[in-house]
Amino acid sequence: MALTPEILIPRLGDVLVEQGLLTNEDLDKALDYQRQLRKTGQAPLIGQILVDLGKIDRATMDQAITVQIIRLQRALQESNEMLEQRVEERTAALQRAYEKLSELSKLKENFISNISHELRTPLTHLKGYMDLMLASDFGPITLEQKKALDVMNRATDRLGRLIDDLILFSTSESGNIRLQVQPFDLVPQINAIINRNTTAAKHKQINLWLSADEGSTKVVGDPERINWVINQLVDNAIKYTNKQGEVCIKLTPADNSVTVAVIDTGIGIDSAKFEEIFEPFHQLDGSSTRSQGGTGLGLALVKKIIEAHNSKIEVSSTPKQGSRFEFRIKAVEKDQSARHG
Repeated sequence: MALTPEILIPRLGDVLVEQGLLTNEDLDKALDYQRQLRKTGQAPLIGQILVDLGKIDRATMDQAITVQIIRLQRALQESNEMLEQRVEERTAALQRAYEKLSELSKLKENFISNISHELRTPLTHLKGYMDLMLASDFGPITLEQKKALDVMNRATDRLGRLIDDLILFSTSESGNIRLQVQPFDLVPQINAIINRNTTAAKHKQINLWLSADEGSTKVVGDPERINWVINQLVDNAIKYTNKQGEVCIKLTPADNSVTVAVIDTGIGIDSAKFEEIFEPFHQLDGSSTRSQGGTGLGLALVKKIIEAHNSKIEVSSTPKQGSRFEFRIKAVEKDQSARHG
């Protein structure tokens, strides 16, 4: 088939009729003739047939084709311009939505931070006065009053930790986890964590202990943040381990790092929920009757703090058998370890 301008015009016959250059009857005759020719193996274009039959002259045909090409080009240009405008409008709408989402996220972070600091002030007053009462600074107290004050004191301590978690979360959400990196030994920290959790472990008859393989346990990181992480993992392990279970904090030194693992014989976690447990404000048991409390921030903050140390928190678990949470932290270099004795 010859390459002619007619190839660019779909349904040329209808175009010629529309432009008043051809009648419907003449078009029908030309189409019938075209069908007859095709039976003989020929495939002439309708425009050529119209010229051959004398229904239209070649100059008028070419002019009509040129006009239609110009129309199609103009329509294509208008379509492209309209498409570009829609893309710009949609892009602008997405940008506005993103800015609004960022604004809402910032408002949420500010709200959490502000309300946390507002809660801390009256809590500090309560804590101070309870300590004074327990010290009998306001006069002697009875044994029952002391027991009641001890319960209140533990409750305010727990509330204080929850407020600290909220403040830490609000700063981490805005990317402001500031690390005070320095060399320190994990063992004294973990012994202090075990002492801190001994009462809760004994209450459930849980064996809480430290296992440290041979090698240096001196690492480089933020001791306060790492302490918080390990304590959080231990607290969770005790919380979700049944009576007479076991929670082990295992240290495995290597050349360049120390692996810290908290291993329990608790209720375990379905592998399909491993990602969920690190989501902020998420509880695997979200019902109002769940047996364990908490804000659902603990593991989310653990993940952020460990990632701020250029590491990763890993979990392995089997339902009804137990869980293992572990991370690696950079070890102190040998010459540096010698200097810090």
